[in-house]
Amino acid sequence: MSLMADIIWYAEASLSSSDHVFCAGSLAQCVRKWTRLSEAQRATTQINLGGRSDASEVVRGDQIALMAQNPELARF
Repeated sequence: MSLMADIIWYAEASLSSSDHVFCAGSLAQCVRKWTRLSEAQRATTQINLGGRSDASEVVRGDQIALMAQNPELARF
C-alpha cells in the first residue's frame, strides 16, 4: 500500500503497543485514536493492517503521523 496514495481507510486494522490494544477497527479509526494518545504512547505504538498482531503490514509512528495529516481522513 502506498501510504499517501490510495489509502484504504476502511481496511481492518489494530493500533497497539507491546502490552495494550488501543483500537481495533478500521484504519481511519486507528489513525484518529493515535492522534489522541500521549507522545510517549505514540512512540511505542504501531498499526497492524489486517487487524492481527501478526499482520503482514505494520505501519509505524512516522507513517501514522503522515496519514493523520491527510485531509481525506476526516471523510471516514
